[in-house]
Amino acid sequence: MSSVRGRDLSKYFGALRVLESFSFKAEEGRILCLFGASGCGKTTLLRLVAGLEWPDAGAVYLGDRIVSEPGRVLPPVERSVGMVFQDFALWPHMRVEKHIEFVLKASGMSKLERESRTDFLLELVDLENRREAKPHDLSGGERQRVAIARALATDPKILLLDEPFSNLDGELRKTVAEHIQSLKAKGKTILLATHDTAEVERLADKVVCMDGDPKTQ
Repeated sequence: MSSVRGRDLSKYFGALRVLESFSFKAEEGRILCLFGASGCGKTTLLRLVAGLEWPDAGAVYLGDRIVSEPGRVLPPVERSVGMVFQDFALWPHMRVEKHIEFVLKASGMSKLERESRTDFLLELVDLENRREAKPHDLSGGERQRVAIARALATDPKILLLDEPFSNLDGELRKTVAEHIQSLKAKGKTILLATHDTAEVERLADKVVCMDGDPKTQ
């Protein structure tokens, strides 16, 4: 099962309330859009699902299994979750193709399989001609596309997207959106954090509006 559920999640950074008693459910094979302006807690929620933050209260479930609760968090590598970070989180010393190959090698994939999968993903995000470049040589849109390709590398059951289209032009938005839809068709669960109503209309099966007092992501 790759459904995702949050029950009464709260997260604080010192005295700052980021999330409080927040619940949601993303069904298997569906796209849940977390919609709201910057600062409403979207990124924090994705990081709780990924296992990069601990909740102060409540729990995160993958299927029927609790993977995060106060004092106990299943490591991210054991969750079959891929995440595209808003700031990309690329490795500055590593070439484009190595960002993908590194993740695939860590998963135990053979050299031949890694090469084929890397070629496929670079073609998907239109970076075949930039495979030898390093992050500092890339535009913002190109760095975004590397982050998307890396998140898709191991074909995760759950995909977390934090403003993934913000630096893509119209044609690439369409290409990446089509691939995201194809992942949904394979039964994958996708959480998409966005402030863009056009992306919500294009992709969402369900929308959670993260309204309330201003918060820090």
